[in-house]
Amino acid sequence: MSLLMARFLSMVVLLWLACLACLPARAQNLLPGEFGDIDLGRELVDADRLPTIRELRTMVANPRMQHVLMLKLYGDQHNHTLPVWSEDGRRLAFQRADVSRDVSKLLLFEELSQETPKLLTTDDNAYDYAFRWAVNGEDAYTFTRLDARSRTSSIYVSISGQPPETRTAQAGKYFAPSLLARTDGIWRLAYEKDGTIAHEAWTAEQTVYDPLNLIAGTSPRWSRDGFRILAARGLPGRSNLGTQEIVIRGLADDEEIVIPSAVGEMVRSPAWSPDESFVAYYARRGGNEAPWTVRACAVSGTPEPISLASDVMVNADFNSQGPSWEPSGRRVWFFSNQHRQQAYYPLAAASVDGGSVITVDYPRRCTSPNDLAANPSTRIPEFAFVGHQGLSQDVYVVLLNHY
Repeated sequence: MSLLMARFLSMVVLLWLACLACLPARAQNLLPGEFGDIDLGRELVDADRLPTIRELRTMVANPRMQHVLMLKLYGDQHNHTLPVWSEDGRRLAFQRADVSRDVSKLLLFEELSQETPKLLTTDDNAYDYAFRWAVNGEDAYTFTRLDARSRTSSIYVSISGQPPETRTAQAGKYFAPSLLARTDGIWRLAYEKDGTIAHEAWTAEQTVYDPLNLIAGTSPRWSRDGFRILAARGLPGRSNLGTQEIVIRGLADDEEIVIPSAVGEMVRSPAWSPDESFVAYYARRGGNEAPWTVRACAVSGTPEPISLASDVMVNADFNSQGPSWEPSGRRVWFFSNQHRQQAYYPLAAASVDGGSVITVDYPRRCTSPNDLAANPSTRIPEFAFVGHQGLSQDVYVVLLNHY
């Protein structure tokens, strides 16, 4: 067997396993010929069965990207937002808003084979949001909690499967946490407080140092080595013009890489590429009705941002998650408003080398999608997002044939 054929067959097998992994454990014990009328435990969108091996072979051989399977991962009478994959691609967390009350909870699929997700927080008076997995932290995570009674917010952290605990002792308004696990046992937490990015660190035994103010800004993101923080901030002396910029701050030398912005331009939600050689973010100019553009910029040399695509879908209510990188770092994925047909927005991707935008269709019964999140560790394209087939906004997963 040639190496090319072996790779082809391995992709078919991986795609089949990826399809099965999205189903509850009781359905995974069935053989391919046994599915028929058996309840798979998930609602397949515009399909009544899983694809056969022969069909998968044909799809993998197709040079054009296409959707293979789409299913509703979870839905109830509430609205859901912001699915976030863990670094290993096995776990998926998301946010649930009670439409009848000002309450938001965080839910977690520890495996996609779970029948229903686990409820991470239970305080009825809390609004929990801005969930993020820790960088290098396996199952550790952090989030923001808004107390409905005091209207103050706090940052919570969970490590090694323990219940989440608050890390911000003083009352205030804390947002956009980013948690980092260092190899020497030190945990680092960055967050925004009152327009300033602060940073603190601790071990299991002691506090390494108390919160330190770093720079004015928001949406901090750690680099994997813990020596840099990526953030957005208002441009000094031009904030009255609505101008913002993306900045990478070095913690060891206090040096900054500034990605330039035009006068009056708004930027938000910066995100590292998988190898941290690029940064992607959203930008727009012209007020709240102007369309968002997704941009990318190499972090080496002189920063020269390029526009990858215009008129992309962005969550207007939450800016904690940035553009979605595929695992190779070659492309950024999004839902395209430019190519939409009524309430249907196709999947789209743009290459950081300046190539044209590609679009990929999926079942059109799902409308008004948002919060696209690519699985960061799989060779098979696996995307989680939220969308509608009725009144509520539910969580979906779609698999493609290849990148």
